[in-house]
Amino acid sequence: MNAERCKSRRAFLKGAGMVAGSGVFASALAGRAQTQAVAGQNADSQPPQFGGFGVTPENSETFWATARSHFSLDPGLNFLNNGAYGPTPDPIVKTREYYNQFLAKDPTNNFRMKELAETRAALAGLLNAKDGEVSITHSTTEGMNIFAHGLDWKAGDEAIIGDQEHFGAVEPYKTLEQRYGIKIVTVKLAVPAQSAGQVVEAYAKAFTPRTRVLVVSHVSYVTGLVAPLRELADLAHKNGALISVDGAQSFGVLPVDVAAADIDHFSGAGQKWLLAGTGTGVNYIRKDLQAKIWPLYGYDDPDLKVSPRYERSGQLGIPAAAGLRAAVQFHEAIGTPLIAARAKDLGRHVRESVAAIPGAKVISSPDAALQGNLNVFTLPLDLPVQQVVKALSDRRFIVRSVSFSDYNALRVSTHYYNTAEQIDRLFAVLADLSKNPQLLPAVEKRAS
Repeated sequence: MNAERCKSRRAFLKGAGMVAGSGVFASALAGRAQTQAVAGQNADSQPPQFGGFGVTPENSETFWATARSHFSLDPGLNFLNNGAYGPTPDPIVKTREYYNQFLAKDPTNNFRMKELAETRAALAGLLNAKDGEVSITHSTTEGMNIFAHGLDWKAGDEAIIGDQEHFGAVEPYKTLEQRYGIKIVTVKLAVPAQSAGQVVEAYAKAFTPRTRVLVVSHVSYVTGLVAPLRELADLAHKNGALISVDGAQSFGVLPVDVAAADIDHFSGAGQKWLLAGTGTGVNYIRKDLQAKIWPLYGYDDPDLKVSPRYERSGQLGIPAAAGLRAAVQFHEAIGTPLIAARAKDLGRHVRESVAAIPGAKVISSPDAALQGNLNVFTLPLDLPVQQVVKALSDRRFIVRSVSFSDYNALRVSTHYYNTAEQIDRLFAVLADLSKNPQLLPAVEKRAS
C-alpha cells in the first residue's frame, strides 16, 4: 500500500514537473525569440556599416551638430573630460552589439581572424604604419608594458622619463628597476613649456652612454603639452637610444604619423579620443626592431616575427576589436585634419575663457605648436580644485582635477562633439564660484 502510494506520488510529481518545466522552457524560448527578433539577426546577416553623414564634412557648427547626432549623450550633460573616456558613437555601439549577439547565437567562428586582420590594417592606416607593425591591445598601458618588458635589460641601464608621464608609462620601468636594477632618470619639464627647443634641451641633458630608452607622452595628461616627437626621436637615436611614445591623449584626435616622426614604439588608447569603447588599444613597434622586443605573453614563435606575436594574452575580445575597426571608419569619415582643427579651435576657446577670469592662469603651453586637445589651468584665490570639480559635477559639468609638482589645477578636454556654448556655460559657473567661494560644497571629513 505504501509502495503504491509512493509510486503514484512520484508519477504525479514527474508529470507536474514536466508541465511546469515545459512552461518555463516555452517562456525562455519566447524570450529568446523576442531578443533575436529585436536584434534582427541571423547566421547570414552582415555587421552594420556606417553610411556616412550625408553632408560633406567641414569645420562648421552645422556639420559638428550632424556628427553629434550620432551620439547618445544626455543633452543635459556637459561632458568635458574626454581625456578620461570618450562617449562611443552609435554606429560603434551597434557594431559591438552585433558581434556580441552573433557570437551568442553561433560561436563557431569565435576567433574571427578575418576581422582581427581588418582591424590591424585599419589601425596601421591611421598611424601610417607598415603591415605587420601594429597589434591590438586592451589599453595604452598594455602596450607600454609590452615594449618596456620586451627589451633585454642589464643592471645600470637607464630609461629617461619626464615628470609629466602617466603611471601607465612609468610603472613598467619601476618594476624593471626593482627586478633588474635599471635606473630611471626623471626629467623636470618647464611649466608651461615655452618652445619645442626648451623641451628637447631638457631631455638632452639627461642622456648618458647607459641610456636605452626615452619615454614620452605625445600629449601630457597633466599639462596638455604636445611633445615635438620628431625632434625627440632624433635626439634619442643620436644618442643610440630608442623612443617609446605614450599616445593615450593623441590617438584619434591629433595626427600621428609613426613613419614621419621616426619613432620606435607607439601605444594608443581606443576608449579615449578614437571613441571606440572600453578594452581597446593599439600597439606599434617598428618592424626592423621587433626581433629585439620579446612578447609580454606566451611563446615567442620564431616563425612569427610580426606584430600578432604581441597579442598572445589569450583570446581577444572580438566585439571590442570589431568596434575598434568601426571607430576608425567613423573617424576617417570625418578625417584627422578636420578633427584636429576642431580640437584646436575648442582648446583656443577654453584658453581665452580662462583669461577672462581674474587670477586664473593657463599652465598649458603658450606655443601654438605645443597646444592641442587638453587645457589645464589654475583658479584664483587657490580655490580647492576637488571642491570645484564637485560643484561643477553637481551642475552637470564634468571636468577633472590634476595635481602634480606645485600645481592643483583643472583640466578641460574637449572633442568634436563638444560646443563653444558648453565652454561658455562652464566658465560662467567658474566665474561665479571664483567670486563666491562660499558656494563650494563642504569638504567631506574623514572619520578619525
